[in-house]
Amino acid sequence: MQRHTKRTIGLTLAAAAGLTAAAALNCVTPAAQQREDEQLESKQEGAVSKKDQKPEKIEKKKAQAGSKKAEDSSTPERASIDARYRWKTSDLFPSDAAWDKERREIVAAFKEIEACKGKLKRGKKMVKTCLERTFALRKRLDLLANYAHRLYDQDTRVAKYQGMKQIVDKVYTDYREVTSFLEPELLSLPVQALQGMIKDRAFADYDQYLREIVRRKPHILSPAEEKLLAAASLMGDTGYNTYSTFSGADLSFPTIKDDKGAEVKLTQALFTKYRASADRDVRRSTFEAFFGTYKKYRNTLASLLGAQINANIVYSKARKYPSALAASLDANNVPTAVYHNMIKAVNKHLPALHRYLKLRQELLGLKDLYYYDMYPPIVQKVELKYSYDEGRKMLGVALAPMGKEYLDALDGGLSPKAGWVDVYPNKGKRSGAYMDGSAYAVHPFVLLNFLDDYSSVSTLAHEMGHAMHSYFSNKNQPFPKADYSIFVAEVASTLNEALLMHHTLAKVEDPEKRLYLLGEQMEAFRQTIFRQSMFSEFELALYERAEKKEPLTADAIDQIYLKIARKYYGHDKGVVTVDDLYGIEWAYVPHFYYNFYVFQYVTGMTAATALSEMIVDDKQGEKARERYVNNMLKAGASDYPINLLKRAGVDLTTTKPYDVAMAVFSRTLAEAEKLVSSRKK
Repeated sequence: MQRHTKRTIGLTLAAAAGLTAAAALNCVTPAAQQREDEQLESKQEGAVSKKDQKPEKIEKKKAQAGSKKAEDSSTPERASIDARYRWKTSDLFPSDAAWDKERREIVAAFKEIEACKGKLKRGKKMVKTCLERTFALRKRLDLLANYAHRLYDQDTRVAKYQGMKQIVDKVYTDYREVTSFLEPELLSLPVQALQGMIKDRAFADYDQYLREIVRRKPHILSPAEEKLLAAASLMGDTGYNTYSTFSGADLSFPTIKDDKGAEVKLTQALFTKYRASADRDVRRSTFEAFFGTYKKYRNTLASLLGAQINANIVYSKARKYPSALAASLDANNVPTAVYHNMIKAVNKHLPALHRYLKLRQELLGLKDLYYYDMYPPIVQKVELKYSYDEGRKMLGVALAPMGKEYLDALDGGLSPKAGWVDVYPNKGKRSGAYMDGSAYAVHPFVLLNFLDDYSSVSTLAHEMGHAMHSYFSNKNQPFPKADYSIFVAEVASTLNEALLMHHTLAKVEDPEKRLYLLGEQMEAFRQTIFRQSMFSEFELALYERAEKKEPLTADAIDQIYLKIARKYYGHDKGVVTVDDLYGIEWAYVPHFYYNFYVFQYVTGMTAATALSEMIVDDKQGEKARERYVNNMLKAGASDYPINLLKRAGVDLTTTKPYDVAMAVFSRTLAEAEKLVSSRKK
């Protein structure tokens, strides 16, 4: 996972599109059985602060085998971990005292930005001066936040670090207030004046920032209307906030019996555990108890979701967008055709999913397959042990197709002396994994909880994909154009996972180990491409219904969800039986409050898979690699994400990338089927 937000100053342009809920990036993960769990739980975990997210990189947990394992007596204190396996916060500031001195100087510098207020109409020189001051201060503030958050995350028990984190969050809030005049004043300038600045080489560092303001200007209202809409937006997330509180704090589940016959009170966390039980009766009772509980509150939950959807529709209309989908996607200048194209392309390949589900049924030894049979592992986990040092060397070989420039940077970042990576668990350390690339003039920081297994190596590959993206972007772009979009963020990380899997499968000959790896890869496709596409199709159907003034009742929402789920899982074709009860599954998924967010899981993995196939191809590999590194990794936010991906070699306005990704899925499935067949002989 990458901690990520767009680097906007003052007025949040995403809000200008009617995005009442900023969504944090979640990642595609190497631990297939935990992949979807963390996608769901991280959304719920961050829910209460959704309205108050800070401009610093947003943190979300990354699924990693053992990441949710409770601390025990074997977990060491941080001081006992070799310094070679800890990140170097001293690269940011030499001491806490130096950090505090910088904090005071940043706060004092706010007056330099305030001095620009009301003066942008004086001309280019004043605009440039104000932009320089604003972005320069933001760069310093990012370093300040990075230091506080790294210290806090390495040991969350330390009160001093908790306080530093709170202090820097408050400074960010003050910064937003101080710079809040900037974009409204820029928007008040004539379009011709802004376009003149874009063409002026003196504004080269800010051209994309200004281009975005010009592009979005038709959707910005008068100051009085903006003020009214801002006030109304305080109510805009009522549906989500109420849902979050209810599902996270008030919703109580009944007891079930585990595989040993012991009674266990079900929780959201335990649901993800017991739905993967090897005991089918436990799985069935877990599903029935869990979703049966949601069903009791279906009318209330439907009302909350409907309120959030209708609020987003109101904002999109107020800003003169043709639909809520158009308003949401406009934040990254993504055409709505990309969304529709994704759904169409994935639907085309549903027969491949059904074929995989039949293989799942065979491997589980079942006469028929039900919806509650989706989560137990299809292959018993095998031993694939790697130390961290073995893993980083393995990564160097696996990513060899990326070329010397990439490998040199990777090797430098993974060097024990580099201070990029915080490797092992310690008492008080936050769980999961992430990368933060906001220290523009320093280097990326990567948090791991390495457990000496393949999943940990895959997590390392994922996070270093993010790190390389930030490294190349920061190195090749000026600060205002370095912070790349969420839309492309997961491509770099997922591509690394694909290259690692390609390398590992080329080396592993043991049939059971190969089948295990293939199973992980197939589950990644099911849970990330197929299931998130199903979610996306359902969300679109709800918005289209609401935009036609049709009510979003519990019955209507259940029926829409059930119909789409049954299509994806082949219910009418005898592939998977999806009982009526599971029409309520939508109530468990907080993503639907995030205003067309989850489709980016699908586009990200699809683009990464298509790019990785080109890069490992003997005939086009070198050119494909150069296109990807030069036109995407180094490009930062110098252009819109769809354009960057096109220049990198993937056009998501067509079905070709999906066809390539699905060919990889089918190839993986075919080998797995062959291995299963050979088992019988």
